[in-house]
Amino acid sequence: MKPFVFQQGQNSWEKGSLLHAYVTVDLGRNPELADLVRGVRAATADDPLTHVGDQWLHITLYQLSQKPAADIPTGKRQTLAAELNRQLLPVEPFTITVGSPLAYGTGIIFDLSPDQPLNALRTATTRAFETVFGEDATLYDTGVPHLTESYATDEVTLEHFHQIHRRLRRVRPSHAPLRVEAVDLVDVTADPVNKTITWERVAPPVPLADRSRAPEGSTQTP
Repeated sequence: MKPFVFQQGQNSWEKGSLLHAYVTVDLGRNPELADLVRGVRAATADDPLTHVGDQWLHITLYQLSQKPAADIPTGKRQTLAAELNRQLLPVEPFTITVGSPLAYGTGIIFDLSPDQPLNALRTATTRAFETVFGEDATLYDTGVPHLTESYATDEVTLEHFHQIHRRLRRVRPSHAPLRVEAVDLVDVTADPVNKTITWERVAPPVPLADRSRAPEGSTQTP
């Protein structure tokens, strides 16, 4: 395990903020997941990790890496929020399973399953950004969707890494449900020294399959 490096596209992210689309996680509404997160934190409390704070837990769907957030005017942000509303209208809310926790090369992540609804959500989100900013708006690869629990702050030996892995295997429960009902458009700041992510919402959360947002004249299925 080695220290985590935040990425802006394919390069290191040293300064400035970037627009992202996140599934933000409310532990208060997901008590089983809260128990799982607490178990992982307890098991790794003495390891060189910065645990993601409760209010900052998220699943990354898209990063607008080619333009700093400061360069995107209010009107363009509003256009993007409207396009997200349009693209996400057909996407139904869904429940995924978070876990098992995995010791990774640069921290600890939770695996997520099943893949299909998350991939469909990411595709719809990506389509919204590309409609507004073009297909070359990002060079960032979100990879397999995951939920990051902590970022490594120092290098550890292979034996130490194996110890972390063994302790994570003992955390019970090892899985928890997460209800996905909205996508957040956020202006994200990374702190490469303290290994933290914080953000401000750019617009109200976009609810999935909110039929009140259906285009005028469309027909609805009861």
